[in-house]
Amino acid sequence: MSQVTENKVIAAPVPMTPLQEFWHYFKRNKGAVVGLVYVVVMIVIAVFANFLAPYNPADQFRDSLLAPPFWQDGGSMAHLLGTDDVGRDILSRLMYGARLSLLVGCLVVVLSLILGVVLGLVAGYFGGVVDSIIMRVVDIMLALPSLLLALVLGGNLRALHRQRLAGANLRGAPRTMCVSRAPRCWWRSTVTT
Repeated sequence: MSQVTENKVIAAPVPMTPLQEFWHYFKRNKGAVVGLVYVVVMIVIAVFANFLAPYNPADQFRDSLLAPPFWQDGGSMAHLLGTDDVGRDILSRLMYGARLSLLVGCLVVVLSLILGVVLGLVAGYFGGVVDSIIMRVVDIMLALPSLLLALVLGGNLRALHRQRLAGANLRGAPRTMCVSRAPRCWWRSTVTT
């Protein structure tokens, strides 16, 4: 009485692409998924504000100055979030304001990236004294607290948009400098050994 077993070929699992692997681990973190949904909704609202906003953000409704939101006494469905002191619809202003907020955020990232890469490449290419000076400035910038830097810039640069752009650029650029300078350190260590 012998038992015959068949050899079954089990297919190896298909390897995931980097994007599939990223999504596989990303979707496990519920907070990250909620954050992603929120960011996507904000981008959609900002891009399609012309179609989604109930009113032009500059239109003034003089008959309903400082109207409360619809869920409070005196509020109406005509202005879901109410109106401001000159009668402009707050919901429409928020939708159109999301455009400016996203523009400032993207502009800060791009300017930080450009400044950081250029200074990092200069430090890596020239090395020596130039590298030491630039990297000491980077060390000082990384040591400064973000809030303190924003307050100092706010005191010196009176315009709010300048403060936001300059402060964010100065905070983001040092990290980019370190990353763009790193290949030089690796290359020099392989050449000298």
